Amino acid sequence: MVTKIGLDLGYANITISDTGAGVYREQSVALIDKNSRRIISVGNSAIEKGEELSDQAVLVRPFKNGILFDKQITQSVVSYVTDALPKDDRVRCTIGVPSDLMPKQEKEIFDILSEAGISDCYAVNRSVAALIGAGGSPLQNVISVNVGASSTEIAVLNNGEVVYAHKEPVGGEDFDKAVRRYISDQGGVNVSLSVARAIKEQLGSVWHGKQEETVDIEGTLSLTGNKVKMTISTEDIVGVFEQPLHKLLMAVAVAVKKIPLDAVQKTLKNGVVLTGGGAMIHGLDLMMSKVLGVTVRMPADPIDSVAKGLSIINTKIPVKGRAARKNVTSTIATYYKDNK
Repeated sequence: MVTKIGLDLGYANITISDTGAGVYREQSVALIDKNSRRIISVGNSAIEKGEELSDQAVLVRPFKNGILFDKQITQSVVSYVTDALPKDDRVRCTIGVPSDLMPKQEKEIFDILSEAGISDCYAVNRSVAALIGAGGSPLQNVISVNVGASSTEIAVLNNGEVVYAHKEPVGGEDFDKAVRRYISDQGGVNVSLSVARAIKEQLGSVWHGKQEETVDIEGTLSLTGNKVKMTISTEDIVGVFEQPLHKLLMAVAVAVKKIPLDAVQKTLKNGVVLTGGGAMIHGLDLMMSKVLGVTVRMPADPIDSVAKGLSIINTKIPVKGRAARKNVTSTIATYYKDNK
């Protein structure tokens, strides 16, 4: 028997998807002892223990933009998550990777997964996986935009071929930082990135129609370090996302220009499939549609699109007798044609 999973190694979360068992998510973080560099805890439990041990430990995210910077920490986080899987004789994994991943970095990821007990592994471009997880097909003429926590993956697909793939260094965390910067500029009050993220998720909007709400927060005065409470409203943060929003829209506009001339009409009709946790800010789909003049659709659960797409792709790849370690982005359309 072969257990087939999709694995999304995101900057904020590790998400595992199994077409039969559903979606499982853990925060991609490890709690490290400041002195010994020993790993104390990983995943969601690391966040909880981090508050108790803030004086002697630090929270570390093992990868950013899909690139590893600490193999040991990554190994611990991946092993912790995969240990939760019901394993058959073999575990086959399709993993999402950024479009600019180097062969050496891809090999490191395959090695880590192998050490975690995953016998077969295929790599897939994250934006292509996101399209499939959102209900699309690689045979479509379409633009896939996956907004992650730290970067955005964009792909232009034309009849089964990825004719353009790009990673733009802007994501949901840039919108969080915009909120934190606004609060600091207005009142000299410092708040954590997690507080700024909560404000963005509850009040943030890049398009009109968001219901007026308020949220009470606690921060620290820059000059004195004293704690201070303040109330933030939806109206207060209107316009604070201009800088990251402009960067994101311009990156998608470049992708529109990369559509092959003979496919412009079809591609613009299908438009943009928008996915990723960073895409969930209110009105982003409407803003993108109005600015670029294309249809933009977003699935009900955009944050899980990559992992779901990876698990769907896994079910279409033929099971072979020997272990595999390769990128199959360019051949996914073949599996779909063969399954018609």
